[in-house]
Amino acid sequence: MPKLTIDGIEVEVEKGTTLLEAIRFLGIHVPTLCHNDGLTPLGACRLCIVEIGKPPRSKIVTSCTYPAEDGLYVRANSEKVIKLRKLIIE
Repeated sequence: MPKLTIDGIEVEVEKGTTLLEAIRFLGIHVPTLCHNDGLTPLGACRLCIVEIGKPPRSKIVTSCTYPAEDGLYVRANSEKVIKLRKLIIE
């Protein structure tokens, strides 16, 4: 079972869990438009983006399609992510 850190909170999830599922398990809000439970994740709307890794080597990924991995460091609502979500909506 992968152990990862989301917004400073360590969590252990089942193998095959997406980052979006792990984030929602912790009660953290991440917006989505195209995600529907029971359907294959698509990542088309890009609103569920999160930042993984530690700066300056972090990257942006769609949380609905990215698998939770052991040792992953995730920021669900960093300043960078919020700015990018606003650009996506515009």
